[in-house]
Amino acid sequence: DSLKRIHVEASAVTEHYYRLDSRRNRMMEHSFALNKANKYMVSDMGSELLYSESTVIGLVQDATTTSGAYPAHLNYMIGCIRADKFYSFELLLYRLCSFNLIIRFSEMPSPVYEYHYGYKPERVRKFAILMMASSTMIWPKVLKICAHYHVNIYDCPSSASQREDKVKELSQEIVNVEKVLKEAELMRRQILEVAGRDLFIIRVNLRKALKVYDLMNRLRLVGGVEVPRYLLAEVYIPSSDVPEVEVILRNASRISGGADNIDSSDEDEMNDMKTMPNTTPYPIEADFQPLEDMSAGAILLKKNRLVNHMPPTYFRLNKFTRGFQNLIDAYGMADYKELNPAPYTIITFPFLFAVMFGDLGHGILLILFSSLMIWKHREIEKYQINATSENEILNILYAGRYIILLMGVFSVYMGLVYNIVMAKGFNLFGSSWSCRYNETTVYDPAFHVTLDSSHPHFYSGHPYPLGMDPVWAVCGQDSITTTNSLKMKMAIVLGISQMMFGLGLAAANCVLMNRKADLILVVIPQMIFMLCLFGYLVFLIFYKWMSYGGHKPAPYNAACAPSVLITFINMMLMKKEDPVENCLDYMYPNERMIEFALVGIAFCTIPILLAGKPIYLMRRRRKMQQERERDFKRMRRQTIAEMRSTMRYTDDDNSETSRQKSVDNEEEHEMSEIWIHSGIHTIETVLGSVSHTASYLRLWALSLAHDQLSDVLWHMVLTKGFANTLPLYYGVPVLMATFFAWAILTVAILVMMEGLSAFLHTLRLHWVEFQSKFFGGAGESFKAFNFPTSNQRS
Repeated sequence: DSLKRIHVEASAVTEHYYRLDSRRNRMMEHSFALNKANKYMVSDMGSELLYSESTVIGLVQDATTTSGAYPAHLNYMIGCIRADKFYSFELLLYRLCSFNLIIRFSEMPSPVYEYHYGYKPERVRKFAILMMASSTMIWPKVLKICAHYHVNIYDCPSSASQREDKVKELSQEIVNVEKVLKEAELMRRQILEVAGRDLFIIRVNLRKALKVYDLMNRLRLVGGVEVPRYLLAEVYIPSSDVPEVEVILRNASRISGGADNIDSSDEDEMNDMKTMPNTTPYPIEADFQPLEDMSAGAILLKKNRLVNHMPPTYFRLNKFTRGFQNLIDAYGMADYKELNPAPYTIITFPFLFAVMFGDLGHGILLILFSSLMIWKHREIEKYQINATSENEILNILYAGRYIILLMGVFSVYMGLVYNIVMAKGFNLFGSSWSCRYNETTVYDPAFHVTLDSSHPHFYSGHPYPLGMDPVWAVCGQDSITTTNSLKMKMAIVLGISQMMFGLGLAAANCVLMNRKADLILVVIPQMIFMLCLFGYLVFLIFYKWMSYGGHKPAPYNAACAPSVLITFINMMLMKKEDPVENCLDYMYPNERMIEFALVGIAFCTIPILLAGKPIYLMRRRRKMQQERERDFKRMRRQTIAEMRSTMRYTDDDNSETSRQKSVDNEEEHEMSEIWIHSGIHTIETVLGSVSHTASYLRLWALSLAHDQLSDVLWHMVLTKGFANTLPLYYGVPVLMATFFAWAILTVAILVMMEGLSAFLHTLRLHWVEFQSKFFGGAGESFKAFNFPTSNQRS
């Protein structure tokens, strides 16, 4: 009723406004046509006649009249037609009237609106037309054609003075109608604003009612329509919410006028339900009473029978964790009771991003941007509700505001570790390096300036307290070499650590799901394979860092430090290294024997991965088949007498034999699929361990690219402003312009483009390299009954 009332009022006001506007347009057309008719008859220079009536009558001579016999006066007709219909209208009149009719036209200065019932107003171009004829016999035909082309015909007085008076009269009426239109438009706007608010509320209520009725239609009426007993529904409820649901059901029963039908035994049973695992199905049974004694009460009971499908997965989220969970859900929903990667992603995702994006200045920009969105969250949410069009970029950034905040925080931390802020290093604790060269030595062209880490005059031997020493940022090619070595090895250490952590979570999943075969035959061999090869690579990296150094005596100085990569390749190829003079052949005693043993153990895990689980499944299937045959023989001995009395050798035996053969073929086909799947998984494990480890080198590559881009922008843009030697009144504007260009390029390229690139690479590392070790992602999300947030777009 409210919707109908609003529709009637709004339609009446809108129709009245359209009628007034249409009337104004017609008067404007009439006035414009009269003005053009006057200008056609009178020249622009004054009162001199452009065409006299006798001249025009001679032009439109009727073929039926005799020469010299003309009518006493000329007939006029003015109107207005749509521009797109004029040319066909003119051609048709020419075909019918030939030279007995003269048409003149002129386009109106601005388009006008045409209103048609049931359609939106249409903005069209129009022509004012003037038709002149000497005979009144052709006007009926002309009027019929005008009606067919929807031509608006207007009155045209015969004298010029009457036409001028008519134009003045129309001008005054137009002014009066425009005043009324302003008031009508104001009233129309007020009514439509009220109607818009009411329609929004009505639309929200209708959507809620639709969801409620859709849910009620899923209830099953036990007993049928003839003997209705109660309504039954099977639902999933998180175990921690069971007491709250009980209270809501009791209150709903009391509010609806029903009795509290839960007795003490039911309460004891419901107290037992509190120990249920998450999202266990519960049937809600609502008593259904006859109409004359309407009293309903809902009872919540635990469902004891097993279900065939996997229960949905439910995670309790807040504003902080929702963004990280959305990253995981974009890959796949966790199975019921499977470990959720989101809690670990809260730390690992922004940290790996910061390894690629590490810059203290750029991290502060991310913190400021995310803090602004967090501070203005109410205004942003209000804008999202009231916006008529969806802003996808703002929605994505707002949903991940806490992700951006942590990425900024970790970027600040990695900026301290890399000792870099906006492409420049900073010295907080004093460098461990010193320069003992004088000006003569430096400018000597035959002398190569180097910093010898083994000499105490250059390097004190004390490491920098936090991060990298600031000297590495200004020592030329050695800076890139040292930074590359450090970041590459750090990327390998972080990658292998995260993959081993993923295998540990896979083992935890197997324990939680009680999958002992997967734990022993799949996960543990994978862990042994990774530890024997790539875990040993991490050991070599740390052992080299701790054993070799600049101030240590030979053979543990920097010149004798072996290449970790060459050592690992020789280990895989079982090849001995070439000896170096005055250096040890191996990093530690019995190194080659230990490496060969580790390679042998790693390769021994491959047959277990390939054949372990298929053999286990074959043995389990054979054992189950033997148990079924044993049970069948027991039943056969019990009914041997009945079987002998009814035994017939017919085609049924053949059918049984063929059915058994088909079952055997199906089992053989299933086992072949299991072997193929096991082979693919083994190849993927062996090759994936190498490719995944190499994939983590993107941490090194993107960090180096970000550092070099920052350095390029600093030296090619901002340094130009600092180095200008112009006078002060020219130098300051030049410096401001260069700073503005540097700031724009920094935000656009380094923060936005590089940040997006690092974000996508980090997401790939988590989805492929990390989550593939333990996460299935084939579950179904728990979608509770709720009313979604309403906005203007809905």
